[in-house]
Amino acid sequence: MFIKSLLTLSVAVAVTSAHANEFVLEKLAKPSSQQVSLTLDPAQESFNGMTKITLEVLRPTNYIELNGVAYATQMAKLLGAENCDLSTEMLKTGKVKFSCDEQIQPGKYTLKVDFTAPYNRQSVGLYKTLDQGVPYLFTQFEMSDARRAFPVFDEPSYKIPFQLTITAPSSQKVYANTPELKTTINGDMTTHFFDKTPPIPSYLVAMAVGPFEEREVKGMPIPGRVITPQGKIHLGEYAEQAIPKVLAALESYFGIPYVYKKLDSVAVPEFPFGAMENAGLVTYREDILLLDLATATRNKKQRNVSIIAHELAHQWYGNLVTMKWWNDLWLNEAFASWMAAKITAQLNPEFESHLDLPQNNVMALDARLSTKPIRKPIKTEADIMDGLGLAYSKGSSVLAMVENWIGEKAFQQGIRAYLKEFSYKNAEAADLWQALGKASNKDVAAVLKSFIEQSSFPLIKVTQQGKTISINQSRFTNAGVDAPAQLWNVPVAIKYGAGDKVKTANVLLTKANQTVELEFEAEWIYPDQGALGYYRWVMDDQQFAALIDNAAQSLTVRERLALLSAADALLDAGVISAAHLMQTLEAFVSDKHPRVANTALGYLAAQKRTFEDESNQDLWPEFIRKSIMPAAKQYGLTAKVDEDAAIAQLRTQVVTRLGFDGEDKSVINTAKAQARVYLNNPEKVDPYLASTYLNLAAFHGDKNLLNAYINTFKTTKDPQVRTKMLAAMSYFATPELQTKVLNYSLTDDVTASDMRTIMSGQMYTKAREALFISWVYENYDKVAANLPPFFVPNLPYFTTSGCSASSLAKTQSFFMSKIADEPGYARTLSKLEESVNNCISLKERELDSVNSFLKR
Repeated sequence: MFIKSLLTLSVAVAVTSAHANEFVLEKLAKPSSQQVSLTLDPAQESFNGMTKITLEVLRPTNYIELNGVAYATQMAKLLGAENCDLSTEMLKTGKVKFSCDEQIQPGKYTLKVDFTAPYNRQSVGLYKTLDQGVPYLFTQFEMSDARRAFPVFDEPSYKIPFQLTITAPSSQKVYANTPELKTTINGDMTTHFFDKTPPIPSYLVAMAVGPFEEREVKGMPIPGRVITPQGKIHLGEYAEQAIPKVLAALESYFGIPYVYKKLDSVAVPEFPFGAMENAGLVTYREDILLLDLATATRNKKQRNVSIIAHELAHQWYGNLVTMKWWNDLWLNEAFASWMAAKITAQLNPEFESHLDLPQNNVMALDARLSTKPIRKPIKTEADIMDGLGLAYSKGSSVLAMVENWIGEKAFQQGIRAYLKEFSYKNAEAADLWQALGKASNKDVAAVLKSFIEQSSFPLIKVTQQGKTISINQSRFTNAGVDAPAQLWNVPVAIKYGAGDKVKTANVLLTKANQTVELEFEAEWIYPDQGALGYYRWVMDDQQFAALIDNAAQSLTVRERLALLSAADALLDAGVISAAHLMQTLEAFVSDKHPRVANTALGYLAAQKRTFEDESNQDLWPEFIRKSIMPAAKQYGLTAKVDEDAAIAQLRTQVVTRLGFDGEDKSVINTAKAQARVYLNNPEKVDPYLASTYLNLAAFHGDKNLLNAYINTFKTTKDPQVRTKMLAAMSYFATPELQTKVLNYSLTDDVTASDMRTIMSGQMYTKAREALFISWVYENYDKVAANLPPFFVPNLPYFTTSGCSASSLAKTQSFFMSKIADEPGYARTLSKLEESVNNCISLKERELDSVNSFLKR
């Protein structure tokens, strides 16, 4: 799975405790295969079905448990040596108790259940959505939503063959995980019989019903199609070309052929995540899978390839070999993210995806005391979703660090051995650690456990005395935070140089303090060669100044990007002042690589979001304008023929900052004009600047412009245009128009998945933020009902304003009363309190420093 925008006990203990809780099925029966027959008509609001589960009752019992949510059982029978009519009780824990008046003896049985259920309308389970007014049916079963569609043992350890039979109107196309074996027609209904799947967990079962279009994907060892809603198939060309290349690269890396009988890729107009790795029927948000090549930017193409690679990597890691329990979902997603980065860089080096540093996106979150390890006990879906994004980025970064430490060849050998041993089975993290350790003859488990089963990360302090380097590790914390002491096993790579000489010293740091002897006395030191370490580093002011002086000529682009992130983190830790950080960032705004300049500008803008208040609000526009002038002068504000995409991406940052933060009238007027052009013909607007122009125009727009955005949103068949309209609507500034947009988000035009996009821009400016927060409070019931269920616990983040203690208090008061209905709020409020208090502390500590810097 890919999220658009996942653990500290041993596995045995985690699984035992999980299986002792009320949300986990009692081990009374074990399935061996399941048949599911459904009658599905997208024009209706509900469906009916029948399932037959071949199972073994493990011990004498009067009942067995399956999972179930929202369906109604019409008939339930247990057929075997003795038959029993079962009564059913649907529990609040996502389970259904099937009870027999007589004791059921151990042995083999068939459980037969007839049932009815509504189509879900919140993007989970078997759900219905409308596209251009036409109904479609899709599924999203991960994490635990197969139970909404049919009775099932809905836990990953129950890995069995499924066989689907779907009856639908003959006008509809029907897809499932496997090839269609035959069809039969009865009046205006057609029954589709699908082949049996290999053993898969229930969360990988998938289907789609609707009047789809399709195009064949050629060049694969198995058949495959790109499948889209009506009128969009022409946008599938780029994916069609990418999929065979990605599949071949993965088969080559793993040394195991793709094991499923087909590979279909479905563009889904309403989808709560980025994509889902269903075996043989992979689903994607349509704005990821479908591209108009006339307007596609490099980052959109990169996203297309990397997410395809992520989902196809899962066909081996996750599908062929599956976790035993959800406490290892982090590894599923971390591995797929790591693999996707490798494949994307291999197939499309022009994307410069090696410059993406996922660790920089999550280390600030990971440093908080309220953040849990990414491998942790799991009981509920809320536990799974807690820190899910952290698992992708931290997990993949740690895997990359370990691969760099043990070597690519040993890492690949370990992965291949692991996949071969556990094919079609379930495994746990320790199984992979063992395979990697055996392949490398290194204690991989000690390194990985220290990062995965602990939250946070080490702060590496480097001290130089001649040729001797002292390395000290401690837990990274924000300034003033008292955290328990921790130690890691850290592969540290120290790059150093003098004159023309550059070397690297590698050490596995296993203690609080160690020393390293360099080959020569270094003039400068960079404590993270290759920017592959999942740690922060610090050195004295003289060493840091020497590093900055040598960065342009001696550090790679990736290392310079990591240096900026490290400096930003040191502000949080209280090691450097805000003024010192901003001076450092200014030094990189004119970096020879536009990606570095772009990043430096981004960090400067982040300081405005943190420190802007009445004492300095008049100083920021001029500071932002001055900061971006070097890039604006060097590259200009309009695109040039055949320029590097990194320059175009930098220009987006420049124009955004000029328009929103610098309040540049010329840029704003250009945005207004270009937005009108885009509404008539998107191909005539710079694709890199289109979203910025649309957002700026909206912020300064009127009722007529909003109506034009809504009309385009409702009528376009281009998913990219649709998403841009949705995001831009969130920037309309007058109270009247902002309220109109917010109320529109509660209408049937806006899906549960789309609603989050409309919420994204509402926090820009204090006045708009205040109106939005009040609107959420006033419309809470409707807002919560319209969002995907797993997203609802995030609502407190949207009602808390920056560093405001009073806003936090109001959020706490409002949501504390709702914890009984939504337990996930308790976890969110705890994290939010720490985040706001850290922000308040930082602002109090550094505001004078920022103001003196701005007044230079």
